[in-house]
Amino acid sequence: MRSVLAIVVLVSLVVPAAAGAAAWPEGRPVTIVVPFAAGGGTDIIARQLQRAMQRFLEVPVVIRNIPGAGSGIGTNEVLRARPDGHTLLLSGTHTVTASLQGLTAGSVAQLDHIASLNWDAFVIGVLDGTPYTTLKDLVEAGKQSPGKVTIGHAGVGALTHLTAEALNRAAGTPWTVVPFEGGARLIAGVLGNVVTAGVFSQSEVVGQAGRLRPLAVTSQRRSPLFPQTPTLEELGFKGIPQGSFRAISGPKGIPIETRRAIAAAVARAMNDPEWIAFSRQNGLVKTYLANEDLERYFGVLTIELSRLLRQVGLIR
Repeated sequence: MRSVLAIVVLVSLVVPAAAGAAAWPEGRPVTIVVPFAAGGGTDIIARQLQRAMQRFLEVPVVIRNIPGAGSGIGTNEVLRARPDGHTLLLSGTHTVTASLQGLTAGSVAQLDHIASLNWDAFVIGVLDGTPYTTLKDLVEAGKQSPGKVTIGHAGVGALTHLTAEALNRAAGTPWTVVPFEGGARLIAGVLGNVVTAGVFSQSEVVGQAGRLRPLAVTSQRRSPLFPQTPTLEELGFKGIPQGSFRAISGPKGIPIETRRAIAAAVARAMNDPEWIAFSRQNGLVKTYLANEDLERYFGVLTIELSRLLRQVGLIR
């Protein structure tokens, strides 16, 4: 995973020409399908992108949340949509893992990948006030009470699922891994003591400051948002996914002028001062690849994530 992250963050952000209404001759809204419930990390990013893109498009941009099956249900909705640029998907590593596990009706190769957004490290966190102040505390508690200590993730097939499974195995399987339908429901689950811990995006933990206690971050280096929190590698856990990658995709066959218009709007949005400040506040690593370059990158991600999924037994 580190290798594919390195490939994409070295790419500079080039701003294509401005998007015009001619790319959407029907004039209908552009819908971005978020395949998770509202309030999670992916949804938060999508809504910030919507606000930023809207300034550079002459058609309305709306968000539609379709959670379920680890992003598979929302992805299927986009796979069935007309390839006219009016229905897009907030895609990423979750799309790849869901596809590889057979949770979608088609593969990532059956989508047009248009523009990438960012990488987002994960945080292992617990409810503040619980007795777990370190990841070691959480591991020891699981070993002393088999089956009782639980760790949640954002959905079957999502990269947080893969991370929870990989970390559990690396720690000696001290925990029971529990799926939720999106980050927002996972947050509610940890705050409500339904599960002991969770694998969160950074924005989700930032949004619950004082209520969630970070125990470890998955990035290679410590996050500037949580400078006192060690990385998993510092704690001796290697080979764990380092976070999620997000992009904008659509059904296969979108006209090239429309793809270029979408990519241009995303690029201009990512240079918007509010987007830059939002990314910094949420620890997001900016990336930008468009069309053919992004298609190739999804191919690299598919190979890398296939290997990780086999290692933790989620695919054969």
